[in-house]
Amino acid sequence: MPHDQNEGPQGRPAAGEEERVNIRFHLSPELDYVYRDVFNVYAGTGDVVIELGNLHRSTPGHATISNRIVVSVSNAYVLVQTLQQALQAAQQQLQQKMIQSRKEG
Repeated sequence: MPHDQNEGPQGRPAAGEEERVNIRFHLSPELDYVYRDVFNVYAGTGDVVIELGNLHRSTPGHATISNRIVVSVSNAYVLVQTLQQALQAAQQQLQQKMIQSRKEG
């Protein structure tokens, strides 16, 4: 499924683009969605490392890191801003649905 240049999921501009570049993103039909319930973040002078993993259900207090993502410091700031905007939009939609369901019920 092709995406337009500089667009991420759902047609939004790709996060972290410091300058407009003509890029077409293709998402593999086999793309996996994985759930992660723990994370660590390490910020250095040149990059930021985000580790994602899961808690052990059978061994409380233990977790396994499954993914390590490294981004530049500038892209980490863009990631934080983009995530904050997405969460605010989701919260507004939830509030609108709650208001609508109160009117209907």
